[in-house]
Amino acid sequence: MFIIKEDFSTFIKKYPLTVLIVGVCCLLTILITMKGGYTKTNVVLLGSYDRNLINNGQFWRLLTYSVGHMSYSHFLLNIVFIILLSRPLERVLGKLKFILCYLFTSILAVIIIHFFSNIDYVAGSSGFGYGLLGIYIYLFLKFRNKFYKSDRNFIFMFVAFGFTITLLIPSVSFSGHLGGFIGGIIFAALVFKKEHQVLFVT
Repeated sequence: MFIIKEDFSTFIKKYPLTVLIVGVCCLLTILITMKGGYTKTNVVLLGSYDRNLINNGQFWRLLTYSVGHMSYSHFLLNIVFIILLSRPLERVLGKLKFILCYLFTSILAVIIIHFFSNIDYVAGSSGFGYGLLGIYIYLFLKFRNKFYKSDRNFIFMFVAFGFTITLLIPSVSFSGHLGGFIGGIIFAALVFKKEHQVLFVT
């Protein structure tokens, strides 16, 4: 389910929205590199969440923060996250629902950050990534027999690893990751109501 079997051109054709999200993240990383790297000034300039600016009406940052990152390692980790996890759901959900999934999980994650943390600025696609994990957890628990054990174990391990890292590294936003994860569960509960909807996920 999570193994990439397509060549590059086939991958682009089959998963255009995943490629678009990754492409925009890559573009932002190139731009921030050209501006001198990951400083607060550059991260905020290129669309990160900033508490004061949002309070002053720059609400577009509730979405644009999700394609920027805080460091090169943060960028690489999230890109791997998205490439591995988003493909099956893009195929199953279709373009419209997949876009709604991205918007819902990303925006909910940063709203949780805004109201339940003291973070002044942040960027990253982790909210969406943890939203994908939330969707898989919901599906694997509700429709357990529709998935291979190896796929279930992979996601459970991924969730355990992800939240362990979240708790161990002080600079990581626990509220954002938890918000995205909860958002994924909510989205899955709204979209995947019947067993036949997940027959072609595996």
